[in-house]
Amino acid sequence: MYYTISEGWQKINGEKPVCFEAKGNEYGAFNMTKRGRVKTMKLIHRSGWVKCNPKYKASFWSCTNPQYKEHLMTIITDADKKPVLPPTEDLTNLGMAGEKAHFYSLPGYHHNSTELVFRTLVNPLSVSNNQEMQIWYGQDMVDSREEGNSGKTCVDVYAFYV
Repeated sequence: MYYTISEGWQKINGEKPVCFEAKGNEYGAFNMTKRGRVKTMKLIHRSGWVKCNPKYKASFWSCTNPQYKEHLMTIITDADKKPVLPPTEDLTNLGMAGEKAHFYSLPGYHHNSTELVFRTLVNPLSVSNNQEMQIWYGQDMVDSREEGNSGKTCVDVYAFYV
């Protein structure tokens, strides 16, 4: 039986939050609950924090090291670890040799915003029912500079279907 998804925000994770850690390939996995086209997603902080170094303050979404300024490191990928939100072209690095892109700017949001609403995709993402998606801490995703990382953040996940 085929049905149409009404446009708007749909909660994806049910009652249990999706949690991800700052190191050790401890991403947060969730499965899409409906098929359709998604133009953006948002994450709402429920608990926890992450850190990139013991000497810097904890954050919901990123590293508070001044070299990252107001950049964020919470990334949604597909099951193959390919960035979806933000899209790959929005990711950057510190310009260090061999370092992979793992952080981004999201105007209006900062390290401890209670939610992150990603920018609208030009080409909505086609998803299938039960398709796995993952939430990563940027340094953990690219296996770079994560030795001093710690913490775990738990979120609710919403998708905006068109």
